[in-house]
Amino acid sequence: MELIIIRHAVAEEREEFKKKGLEDHFRPLTLKGRKKMQKVCVELRDHVKELDLIVSSPLTRARQTAEIISQIYFETKVVEAPELVPHSPPQAFLKWMRTQVRHAKRIAIVGHEPHLSSFASYMLTGKTESFIDLKKSGIIALELESFAHAEAGGAQLLYSIPPKFLVD
Repeated sequence: MELIIIRHAVAEEREEFKKKGLEDHFRPLTLKGRKKMQKVCVELRDHVKELDLIVSSPLTRARQTAEIISQIYFETKVVEAPELVPHSPPQAFLKWMRTQVRHAKRIAIVGHEPHLSSFASYMLTGKTESFIDLKKSGIIALELESFAHAEAGGAQLLYSIPPKFLVD
């Protein structure tokens, strides 16, 4: 089974958005971020032909990124998992994945830092200390024996691609 981890695309600046009096939860992608994510997804689809499911953090910028991925991947279903919010412990999403993703062969998850790099590190080593630098629109792919029986430390790294290697 393949787990593709994708950090959300470039969003509006945190401090500028805060001046509007809105919560960070609602901070959207920029137009430039959307366009870059579309290019990243088109390049990714040349190598990863299909996704069975896209799982997104409920925060606006992650959900918008997931919708872009869904469009490029022929309207692949998007579901939200609160376990993908920025400061959720890696163990929480592992538990969610074990119970919610049973028959998929390849899923993509979309979220935030530091959560995604901590989750990837946890899946690779069993430790939550991150040793991975995941840029916005960056991609990490892990191989798991199964989603239903996934274990911390049981994944293998397939690839890690910064967005600059996929688009200019």
